[in-house]
Order: sequence, then C-alpha cells, then structure tokens
Amino acid sequence: MVDTATTITNITTEIVIIGSGPAGLTAGLYTARAGRKALILEGRAASRLSIGYKLENYPGFISIDSQELLQKMREHAEHFGAQIRAGDAINFSLSTDPKYVTTKDALIEAKAVIIATGRGLSKAKMIPGEEKFLGMGVSYCATCDGPLFRSQTVVALGNTDEAAEDILALKGMDCDVRWIPGEPEIKVSEDLLKQITEKGIPPLKKTKIKSIEGDHRVKKVIVETENKEEELDVPAIFIFREIPSTSLFAKAGVELDHRQCIKVDRQQKTNLDGVLAAGDVTCGGLQIASATGEGCVAAIQAINYVRKKW
Repeated sequence: MVDTATTITNITTEIVIIGSGPAGLTAGLYTARAGRKALILEGRAASRLSIGYKLENYPGFISIDSQELLQKMREHAEHFGAQIRAGDAINFSLSTDPKYVTTKDALIEAKAVIIATGRGLSKAKMIPGEEKFLGMGVSYCATCDGPLFRSQTVVALGNTDEAAEDILALKGMDCDVRWIPGEPEIKVSEDLLKQITEKGIPPLKKTKIKSIEGDHRVKKVIVETENKEEELDVPAIFIFREIPSTSLFAKAGVELDHRQCIKVDRQQKTNLDGVLAAGDVTCGGLQIASATGEGCVAAIQAINYVRKKW
C-alpha cells in the first residue's frame, strides 16, 4: 500500500541549483569544487541529452552519446561534493534573504539560487487558464494544497505512478477526486490503479480538459467527453505532469522577456539579487556548449554573491 502521508524535510544549503541538465550540473560542479555546499534539484523534466543521440559538436569529443556525456557530467559534479536530490520545484521565495525553494516533500533554504530548468513546458501546451489561476486553484502539489480543499470535489490530471500516488494522497485528505488521465491508455501500474479504483476513483478515460475558468479563483473546469462539453464545478485542479517553470518563476518575481525566457545580463544575473539563470531557460545559444558556459558563469557569480553577502 502507498503511504499517503508526506513528511516535509527542512534542508539548508548555500547554493541550490534547479535543474540537472548540462547547465545545472556544470553549476553544481563549480560551486561544489569551490568548497560551497551545493544542492542540485532534479525534476521530472529530463534533459534532452537523456533521450540518447550522437553528439559531434561538444568540445573534446569527436563523437559521444548524449546519455554518456550527461552521466559523465553528473559523476563529475558528484565527485566534488554536489548533492543531487529528486523533486520538482513548485514554489519559491526568491526576493528574501535567505531564499526558499519548495518541493512536495522538502523546504530548501539557500543563500543563492541558480535556475537551470531548461525550456520546460511551453505555454502552447498549457491548459487555457492554467497560468492565470496558478496559486488560485491551480496546483501542482497534492500535499501542499490538498488540505485547503478537504470535503470538496477537485479535478486531478495525470497519468503516471507519481500522479496516482498524489491522487491517493488527495483522497486521504478527504477530497472527492475526479481523475482525468488525459490520455486514452492508462499508464499507471496495476497495483496503484487497483488502489485508486478501490477508493472509488475511476479514471475518466475519454475526457479531455478544454479550459480552466473562474473569476479571482478557479470556479469550474470545462471538459470534453465524446464530442460533448461539460462543466465541472470545482474550486481546484491538481495537475501532475511537467511543470511550466517559467510561469512559477515569474510569479516569484523573476523577470521574463517576450519569449517567456528568463532575462539575464552577461553575468547570468536576473533582476533579483542572488538569483541567477543558465542554459536553455534563458534562450541563449540553446546548445550544450553554451549551456555549460552559462552554468559556469552563473556558479562563479553565485559563489561571489555568497562570499560578499554572507
């Protein structure tokens, strides 16, 4: 059986790096090698290197498999003491000193933050209304926000084992859950699917979410079922899939440009002190070599910031 009770762990580090692709791992390598306590937060959104393809334009290697290069970077960062922890960043306090990054099971306190999440989910793939109602009925964390909706009907979108565990957690908080996998084929393991079904939460297989609507908060979710639209009057929707990171950063005060990329200067500094960004999330060179270069610069600036500020 799945334990739906989640304990929040308090973690203190000097520099937290959000993302474990080339930029994030390079930043972790440099900060850890400089003797700073570095934590790399590895989310569900995998680096494109993890797909596995032949690289012929990364300096030092005439040809190398992308997965092999990513593994070498990971081992290099860990060799010098960088810690890698699984978890999606779902909330931030970046204008404060120290700064805080929240996952569904940890509250991370850090002196500086390096954002290296990659491009993440594009706005084109978001549900209409998802960004508008973020934090006002749209949530990516069951354990964080589920208690706010006890004894109420909520929608849950997701089709993974992790989503299934969060759905069970919502049920354990006395939420009445309407589960929409979002795909025709159920990808949840048999054991978890059985547990969900026994809890009276059948998957709505032929249902597609069209939009999220409301005024100041979520009021309803519009769904399409076999070419017919239906309104679900709910105060919240929990979305368990890749997180649109730039929207979360913007909500925390990080400035974006017209492309929804994080704005940085030549030192990879954002508009917030002690918050830097590197790699594809800045829409710079969009190459592995440029991502590692930006990760290096961001790390050096973060180290300088911590040394001068603290």
